[in-house]
Amino acid sequence: MTPFNRMPVRGMGPKPDEFKSIRAAITLMNELAAVLNEEAALIRERKFSQQKDVIRRKQRLAMDYRASMKAFAMQQEVLKTLPQDLRAAVRATGQKLADAADQNARLLRTAILATQRLLQSVITIVKDEKLPKSGYKDTRKGHMRLGTYSPTCKPVTVTRTA
Repeated sequence: MTPFNRMPVRGMGPKPDEFKSIRAAITLMNELAAVLNEEAALIRERKFSQQKDVIRRKQRLAMDYRASMKAFAMQQEVLKTLPQDLRAAVRATGQKLADAADQNARLLRTAILATQRLLQSVITIVKDEKLPKSGYKDTRKGHMRLGTYSPTCKPVTVTRTA
């Protein structure tokens, strides 16, 4: 079997460098899947300070991946002439990348949701402590809360039973 970077030239077969971009895309997909798995591990271990470098690498690789997929969309005829082994490698790597992306997205959604709930709980606790509560408290001081305090007047109750 020939090495992955050298295709045998037979008659009118493909040129040696014709599938170089496909092999580069497979390498890129593997690297992106590895970075996504690394980020997922950091999220599980709650090592958020180390996640910054991984996010930068992930963003750069994602942009490169998007650009290579756009290039392949323009070259449909090259993709149709792929050998079976290279096609199988692209499918397997694509599935591996899709699985890593799904797992990464689930973990990020979970981490974001947990952070949002934590912040909402803190906000609720602070509001409960700082804001005045509505309802009955000391009934002797209720008239003072309304801003109509008079030291000589007491609250009056009127009953209409005659």
